[in-house]
Amino acid sequence: MNPFTMEQLERWFGQGGDLANHWLAAGGWVDPLAALVAAFVFGQVLAWTYEFTFNGLSYSRSFSHAVVLVCVSASILVLSMQHSLLAGLGLFGVLSMIRFRTDLKTPRDLVFVMGSACVGVACGVGAMVVATLGALAFSGVALYLQLGPFGSRLRYDGVLRFRIPAAVDAGQQLQGILDRHCVRQAMLSVSETQGAREHVYQVKFFRERNRDELLAALRDELEADDTRLLLQDATSEY
Repeated sequence: MNPFTMEQLERWFGQGGDLANHWLAAGGWVDPLAALVAAFVFGQVLAWTYEFTFNGLSYSRSFSHAVVLVCVSASILVLSMQHSLLAGLGLFGVLSMIRFRTDLKTPRDLVFVMGSACVGVACGVGAMVVATLGALAFSGVALYLQLGPFGSRLRYDGVLRFRIPAAVDAGQQLQGILDRHCVRQAMLSVSETQGAREHVYQVKFFRERNRDELLAALRDELEADDTRLLLQDATSEY
């Protein structure tokens, strides 16, 4: 049994109930789609700028994703407001209720709620083209950001710690060992304890096998002990 009558379809999509003609007439879908694509592109520019200029210790990839998704959500909202100014007031009311009744853990959670609210507002004011394109664009962007490398900030593979006897003159030899096995390295600290110098470096390797080779070279060539490599992609130590 068809739950929709022809009269209902005519009220929703215009005389004749022709859904395709309603969407494609006069290219009515082109401007909303162009706005959503522009929001996606410029959102990535802003997120990339945030990532490039970030200098703190608690960088969050999900926040970079949130920046892009907020741009798309705001575009959906403004497109909806072209149909009715009440759309903006409706969204503020929805987000106010969510803010006080829902415990959101990450910025990405909040942005998904905002995206859902924007699409719901578009449906409520009858902007079906905007709602459909907005839902598809938001979902597609979210999948692209999650499955792709966008927002990843892995400049180093892990932290290397080792101790060299104070009597051993490491100098150029140590730098040569690091250069052979690492794409880049950054010294974090050097301290003297109990007749030995403890070195701490951030390192990124050429290949995975360089991890074991570097530790072996430190032990064999510099008599290093207590060599430890704590990787960012694992909880175990080498």
